[in-house]
Amino acid sequence: MSEEEPAEKPAEVPEPAPGDDYTEQLTGAVNQFNGPIYAEGAQFGIGPRRPERVKAAVGKLDDVDVVAELRHYVTPACYDTALAALRKDHVVGLHGSQGSGKRTGAIALLREVTQGPLYVLSPMNRLESLAEREYAAGNGYVIADHIAERKAADVDFTWRTVRDRVRDQGAYLVVTTTTPAEPADVDAVAQVSWVPPDLRKVLLARLAGLEDAERISEQLFEACPGGGRLGDLVAVAAALNEGKTLDEALPKLDASLQDRVRAWFDEERDERDYLAVTALAFLDGARQRTFESALGRLETKLAETVVTREPEAVERQQPELLRKHRLKLYAHDSLIKIERVGSDGVARHCPLFREPRYRGFVLAELWAREEAPFWDGVSAWLDEVMPQEGLRVAAGLAELARYAFDEVDDILAPWADGQQGWPGQTTATHVLWLLSYDEALAPEALRLAANWAGRGTPAERWTGAVALSGELGARYPHEAANRLWQLIHQSHTVTGDAHVALAGLFVTLTRRTEGAGIVLTLLDGKLRRLAKPGATPELARVTTRAILSVLAARDRITGRHAAITYLCDARERAAPVEGRLWAAVLRNRPTRKRALTVLRAALDDLKHLCDDPVAVATSLGEAISTALSPGEADHLRADFAALEARTHEDSSPLVEHLLAAIAHLHREAAALP
Repeated sequence: MSEEEPAEKPAEVPEPAPGDDYTEQLTGAVNQFNGPIYAEGAQFGIGPRRPERVKAAVGKLDDVDVVAELRHYVTPACYDTALAALRKDHVVGLHGSQGSGKRTGAIALLREVTQGPLYVLSPMNRLESLAEREYAAGNGYVIADHIAERKAADVDFTWRTVRDRVRDQGAYLVVTTTTPAEPADVDAVAQVSWVPPDLRKVLLARLAGLEDAERISEQLFEACPGGGRLGDLVAVAAALNEGKTLDEALPKLDASLQDRVRAWFDEERDERDYLAVTALAFLDGARQRTFESALGRLETKLAETVVTREPEAVERQQPELLRKHRLKLYAHDSLIKIERVGSDGVARHCPLFREPRYRGFVLAELWAREEAPFWDGVSAWLDEVMPQEGLRVAAGLAELARYAFDEVDDILAPWADGQQGWPGQTTATHVLWLLSYDEALAPEALRLAANWAGRGTPAERWTGAVALSGELGARYPHEAANRLWQLIHQSHTVTGDAHVALAGLFVTLTRRTEGAGIVLTLLDGKLRRLAKPGATPELARVTTRAILSVLAARDRITGRHAAITYLCDARERAAPVEGRLWAAVLRNRPTRKRALTVLRAALDDLKHLCDDPVAVATSLGEAISTALSPGEADHLRADFAALEARTHEDSSPLVEHLLAAIAHLHREAAALP
């Protein structure tokens, strides 16, 4: 985990009162995020839908993915400058705007200088930690969207130390960022200004398999002279290669949609029309009545925050009680439409943007045109609508973060601090989870969660912990696991239970990624520390409690134990480490009773999760036995029998197989001379 500046110790909070169930809080946040909302297929701002599996943003890059990513790569004008610097110094920095292709450029540069493994490191790494870590000879490393650090007087010296270490160890490192260092501050490592490649060349390279690629390219740039954003152009090329016509593929170019939205804003319209699209940006797909009532409240809030010039005194007209606003809100020239959407067997009228991607451009135009008092009113209004429409509000804020991350940060701060209760903390968490799906914004989401968890108030620390236990943690599993462990050691500084959050991260990684072993490996490492001199009783207590919390954690959908699910999916890797963890909580008298209950229930899950539950139970028993001392196997069998007698349950065959495996290995060990 990256180092941090020492923070002031926050005020201590009391232990949670009996009945405080932080597991329910975390489960509720996950269920709400995954639950259905009106407007089937609604866009959550960052993408059309949540991916079935989440790919970690850090770790070793798969060779197949690298080849695919570079297959049609077109180098920009700055490429040769960056390559020369990388060859010379083994380290280079790239700075440029979001979506300019820095990450792919970094991978291409590394492949020019080494054919060894490529690794993506956490954007939270500080320069000091990069100067101290080990680098394997021949490997390439990239930090995508490195989090900017506070300016230090010795920044050039630190970069020089990083350069010397990487070069001396025979590795290569590329660091990308959106915030360049001042040229006068860094001389040791080249900081190259990165620009996108020629978009016409990009399109032609990706349409190389089509006979009429040149003609299609000309037509596209006639329809959209600028060519749009690099990522959008790649999406258009993919659609054309799939057989779609240019007319069918063009809507993927955000530039054409942005022009429509900008033209709509440029027309003379009633104030209410602008407020309607503002409200819908945060309530897309809500029930019509909910939306229209919220729109009325937005008008009231803005009337309080936006000061306008008093009109000249004229005779006041009586207000129109029947103003036919609905006809205007959903007129043919509006950005809004009404759809009947079925949910729970009931058809509801739901306002939606006519094109889902309109929402982002509406927010972009509003941010470009409106001043602080307008956004003060929007923020106050969001405080009111968020408790009932948290996930929709989160989707709108996640989209706004593309254009005004600082504004979103300001809105989320009091929510993360618990000033709007648990609904506010949940919504703040959901915003970060949605941002984690976006390659450009995920590092910012990680930074925000890490700040809450590491330096925040007790409530902010719990919000950060919950955020790291879910989708954001799936993207940055090592960072999440380490920071949650840090919170476990600082339990007096957080209102929630960090053990629950770590268990939640394990469940998330088991269901959503291939990296659940990261949490088990972390705990196994802490367990090994207990055998070394200097280990304290407090370290033993928090370690065994954390281990038992993880082993007892259940999948929120299936209800099955996540540790057993992972054991079935990866028995050879999982059995040895799970065996040591189970042995630790079974040997420990304060946790033994609960560990026996959890283990018995977990073994019952085997028959639902594995084709050969007996073989898996035997493997686990053998792994546990290697960590038990002689004689402990007999005590374990006796305690299992006592447990079953107390609960009036029949002996589980899988428990018998596990105990038999333990006893067999211990008899073999005793028979050795």
